[in-house]
Amino acid sequence: MTLIGVDGGADQDDGRLRRLWRQSGGRLTGWIQTCLGAEQDRWRLWGAVLFATGCGIHVDLVRDPPLWILFAATATIWSLSVMVRARRPWLALTCLGFAWMAGGMAVSGLGTALVTAPVLEQPYRGPLAGRVLAVEPDGIGGGRLLIVPAWIDGLTRDTLPARVRVTVRPRAGGLPAPGDGVRMRANLSPPSAPVLPGGYDFARAAYFQQLGAIGYAYGSAMVTRPPAPRLTLQTTREAVERGRLALDRRIRQAAPGAGGAVLSAMVTGLRGAIPDPVDQAMRDSGLAHLISISGLHMTMVAGLIFGVVRLVMALLPAVADRISGRKVASLAALAGAAGYLALGGFAVPTQRAFIMTGLGLLAILANRPVLSMSLIASSAIVVLAVQPAAIIGPSFQMSFAAVVALIALYESPAIRRLAGMDAGEGRPALSRAGAWIFGMLATSSIAGLATAPYAAYAFGRATGYGLVSNLIAVPLTGFWIMPTALAGSLATLLPLPDGFNADLLFTLSARGMDLVIATATMIASWSGAVVLVPAFGAGALLLMTFGGLWLAIWRRPWRWAGLVPVLAGVIIAAHPALPDILVSDDGRSLAVRGHDGALLATDYRRNRFVLNQWAEALGTDAIRPLTADTTEPGLACRAGLCRMTRQNLTATLVMDGGRLAEACATAQLVVIAASAAGPDDTGTPPCAARLIDRRRPDQTAGSIAIRLGSDGVAIDETGSVRGQRPWVRAAVTPVDDPGR
Repeated sequence: MTLIGVDGGADQDDGRLRRLWRQSGGRLTGWIQTCLGAEQDRWRLWGAVLFATGCGIHVDLVRDPPLWILFAATATIWSLSVMVRARRPWLALTCLGFAWMAGGMAVSGLGTALVTAPVLEQPYRGPLAGRVLAVEPDGIGGGRLLIVPAWIDGLTRDTLPARVRVTVRPRAGGLPAPGDGVRMRANLSPPSAPVLPGGYDFARAAYFQQLGAIGYAYGSAMVTRPPAPRLTLQTTREAVERGRLALDRRIRQAAPGAGGAVLSAMVTGLRGAIPDPVDQAMRDSGLAHLISISGLHMTMVAGLIFGVVRLVMALLPAVADRISGRKVASLAALAGAAGYLALGGFAVPTQRAFIMTGLGLLAILANRPVLSMSLIASSAIVVLAVQPAAIIGPSFQMSFAAVVALIALYESPAIRRLAGMDAGEGRPALSRAGAWIFGMLATSSIAGLATAPYAAYAFGRATGYGLVSNLIAVPLTGFWIMPTALAGSLATLLPLPDGFNADLLFTLSARGMDLVIATATMIASWSGAVVLVPAFGAGALLLMTFGGLWLAIWRRPWRWAGLVPVLAGVIIAAHPALPDILVSDDGRSLAVRGHDGALLATDYRRNRFVLNQWAEALGTDAIRPLTADTTEPGLACRAGLCRMTRQNLTATLVMDGGRLAEACATAQLVVIAASAAGPDDTGTPPCAARLIDRRRPDQTAGSIAIRLGSDGVAIDETGSVRGQRPWVRAAVTPVDDPGR
């Protein structure tokens, strides 16, 4: 009886616990529903987030699902949402979210299918003939040509790549012009696979640009009679490119030197003439965004045109009484932004900047708020509908992260008060100056904080003094460089009065750019200007992104829950699982992570592009040769064999086939270089260890990253990570093309 009583009391306790759990769950559910109900006006913003999520999922899939399934799933889920909306509103809302996600996958699938074009299958050396589509000078007489090929030996018209990019040497008479026919002997390769699993996939980026091969020319390109255009609107694009080149030459002739080269990049998007030290200083100081045409430049151009037209309209009261000066200025700014898009060569970041700026100007025409979360959400959907693959690019991620963070910041009433945004014009001058300084500091700090995770993930580095450099460079750009550059461009391209001296304006603008370069060089030289960040997984970035969006979109106190995933992402990113051994796709380059984090590599001088990428992934700039006498804690090399011990696991790297039997007897993992020679190079003897033999073509699956951990040997292969997508082909050693 006692036992029965005890059991009954336990049952009663369990029942109370279950009731308490149900009550707590009910209260939590009710609280969530109350918070959601209070912010119904923000629900639609999550539609854009889910649409972008769908695009990202599709781009990252290992296989392409059939398009009809994606569109059918979207229509079905959306129809279900409509059917249950009256009876089950929360179920309808959930279905609507899945419909947005499925729609993103469907649009991404359609965009992927539309850009399909032939790609060179194998490296090629031989004659190439085609028509020049675009030219990027390097400032010393050579440059890169974007060519629509008409003939490549051994290829039919149906297998010719849509576009190839070739680096050419200086030639007498200068570079060919867009629209010219060219003939040359070229060394071409297919766009390269990532140099390590999960790394930057140049082949994927090239696929969406319809770039089927890259390489360099032997000798100079010979100008010939141009073949007929192959692409739609090709002659229009060539005319625009000729205008860009003419403006680039005008700017660099008026302002020789680095200042003129950077100014031309800002105006025309042609970056080839920028000296490498200047380009590096701009990156290390956090000012690289000033070189590439982005939302900042597009907004400045549109804003300057808008302001000038409004001023002119104000001076014409008879006209302003009949026509809205604000709307006339918006139309003029929209036309100017479209012209800037053409000058920028219709590059992907420039297209995105134009879409965002254009939607803002259309909002003025429709009497809607210009800066709002709704506008940014609409911009994201339009951009991804046009360029679904942009979701995986750092340019898209950083642009929208900065804008979303800034709008969320200035939605706060407290911040608006501190920035003086609602105080009117009757404030003292000192108060206005203080508000302006606060606004600059807040804007630079929040934008830098919001974009830092994406810069670290994509480029493996963070800038220590980006706030300082931007506080100096951005006002210089907005108040000095951009107005004079815009005036000079208009004086060059339009029939303006003789008083507009374009060369003088470009020279004046370049002097301002020289100050920016001096600032970048000075700050880049400071200790701690650049912090190298080891490569971390996409999961950490996704956590930080979700947490940041939660903070930015919601406005009630529950928004602060977004700090949890942000902090979790930061912690995971700060403790990445770094590889211990790296193997190139051709098997000739092997590297290990030293005890101090440095990269120790064979083939030390041959494949520097790959080695630099590996070092960046490890978060180091130290690259040392791995030689027969290399010895350090956990690593010993001798006569064609290197033995590494980590976490009580032993791996051997075999560079001499004669040492293979010894390696198999003493290690859990054996990696054989493609160049290994010796008595065993005609076949592989039995080996109890796990074997990676890069002498065998059937084991070539792209680059390999190996980690020796407490849970055993983990091997990641590029081939398995990339799956079977249209841009995935046989692994090809990357061409060291600095313009990629």
